[in-house]
Amino acid sequence: MENILVVDVGTSSLKAMLYTRAGHLLHSAASPYDSEFGRKPNYVEQDPQTWKQALLDTLKSAGDHLATKGFDVAAIAVTSQRASVIPVDRDGVPLHKALMWQDKRSIPQCERLLGELPLEEMYKRTGLLVNPYFSVPKMMWLKEHRPHIYEPAHKLIGVQDYVVHLLCGRFVTDSSQACRTMLMNIGTFQWDEEMLGVSGIDRALLPDLVPPGTAVGTLTRAMAEHSGLKEGIPVILGGGDQQCAALSLDVLRPGAAEANTGTGSFVIAYSDEPRFHPECRTLCSAAAVPGKWIVEAGIFTTGLIHRWFKEQFYPEGKDAYALMNAEAQSSPPGAKGVLLIPHFEGSAAPYWNPLARGLFFNLTMATTRADMARAVVEGIAFEIAKNLQLLEGLGVPIDSVRVAGGLTTLDLFNQVQADAFAKPVLRYDNNEASSLGALMSAAVTLGLYQDHQEAFRTILDTDPRRYEPEDAATRRYRRILERKDALYEALNANGIYDTFNQVLE
Repeated sequence: MENILVVDVGTSSLKAMLYTRAGHLLHSAASPYDSEFGRKPNYVEQDPQTWKQALLDTLKSAGDHLATKGFDVAAIAVTSQRASVIPVDRDGVPLHKALMWQDKRSIPQCERLLGELPLEEMYKRTGLLVNPYFSVPKMMWLKEHRPHIYEPAHKLIGVQDYVVHLLCGRFVTDSSQACRTMLMNIGTFQWDEEMLGVSGIDRALLPDLVPPGTAVGTLTRAMAEHSGLKEGIPVILGGGDQQCAALSLDVLRPGAAEANTGTGSFVIAYSDEPRFHPECRTLCSAAAVPGKWIVEAGIFTTGLIHRWFKEQFYPEGKDAYALMNAEAQSSPPGAKGVLLIPHFEGSAAPYWNPLARGLFFNLTMATTRADMARAVVEGIAFEIAKNLQLLEGLGVPIDSVRVAGGLTTLDLFNQVQADAFAKPVLRYDNNEASSLGALMSAAVTLGLYQDHQEAFRTILDTDPRRYEPEDAATRRYRRILERKDALYEALNANGIYDTFNQVLE
C-alpha cells in the first residue's frame, strides 16, 4: 500500500502526517511555535530555525513510527502558509528572520508601487491588491532598509520553499505560492517582467517556478540519516495551504466554496478563468490544480482572536475553551447587541485597510462575558459572510459552503456561519483540510488517481455534517451585517484609525 507523508507548515505549528493513499491517518506529529508580534509597530517576524527544528523533530517521529511498523513512504508532499519572505544564502541559510504574512511594515513600499503602475493594472497582472500582506513589498523593504542582507542574499523565498530546500536542497516554488508574491502573472503562471521592473527585485533572487503537484527533488542523505526515512524519497509541492484545503473540501467545480478558519480565515470559490472584482476587493489566485484558478478573500485574524479572548478572559485552566464555548452558547443570537469587528491586525478582505483595528461595540453594564464570547464567534462569521457576498457579486455561483479549521469543531460556530451566510454549511469529519489536499495533489502526481475528483471521492468517502440556516437568525444577522458595515465606514471615513494609530506611535 502506498503511503504519503505530508508536511503541513502552518502559522502556529508544523505537522508531519502519514496517510495511506485512501486518506487513512497512520501517524501524526506536530511541533508548535509562535511568531514574534510587537517588537516594533507593524512588525511580525519568525526565526526560520523554528521551522527547521520543527521539521527535524516531526520527521524523526515519522521515521521512528515507520521503522516500528515496517511501512514505506512513496513521497513527501509539502504544503504551507503563503506570502512570508526569507532571505537566504547559497546554502539556504537564513540571513534574517522571516517577514511574516501579517507583517505591515512595508506600507511605504506599497505606496511607491502605486506610483509606478495603476492599481488596476497590477491587479489584472497579478490577481492581487497592493498590500503589505504580499511578498514583494517586504522584499522591497529589505532592499531599502536592510541592504547588508539583501545584497548578499542568494534567494528570497517563502516558508514552503525553505522547507523544500531543507528536504531536497533545491530552490523551487509553485504557482499557488508564487501567486502571492505580486511577481507572478496570474494569466500565464510565469514571473512577470513588468512587476519585476517596477519593484526593482532581481529575477535571479527568485526560485524556479513550477506547477503545483510537481516532484521537485528527492530526500537528501543528511535528512534521511537524521529522520530514519529512506534517501531518495520524492518531494512533491502540494501547493499553498488554502489551495490544498480547497481540494479536500471539494471546491473543484462551479457552485462550490469553502471557508477555512485557522489563525485567519480564507474564503475560496472555484473558477475556470481569472476573475477580478471591479473595486479590486477580491483576489484571483492559482489553484492547486494546475491551470485552474480560485477566487479568494482572506481575513487576517479570526481563530487567533478566539484564542486571544480565551487567554485574556478565561484563565480557568485546561477546561477554559469548554467553558468559553458553553457560555457563548448561552447568549442569544446577536449577543444582546454586542458586536465584534475582528480587525486586530488590520483588515484584508473585504475592506483592505492595514490601519484598521479590532473593536467590541455596544457594551453596556448589562453585558456579560458570555455575550462577548458569542460576539467573537459571530463577528468572525459576519466577516466571512461579507467576503462570500463579494465573491457572489463577481457572478461566482455559491450553493453551499464547505468549512474547515480549528473553530469548526464548534457546532455553535458552524450554525452561526450557516445563519450568517444564509446557505447550508458542510463540515467533513477530518479537520486537516490542507494536509488532505496535499495528499490528493501528491497522489495524482504519483498516478494513484486519474484526477483530483477521483482522489476526492476516495479520500473523503463519508458524507459531511450539514448545518441548515435558520430563518429567524438569518433575518437578524442580515440586519446586524448592515450595521457592521455602517460602523466600519463611519470609523474609516472620519479618520479614527489614522488618528489613534498616530497617537500610539
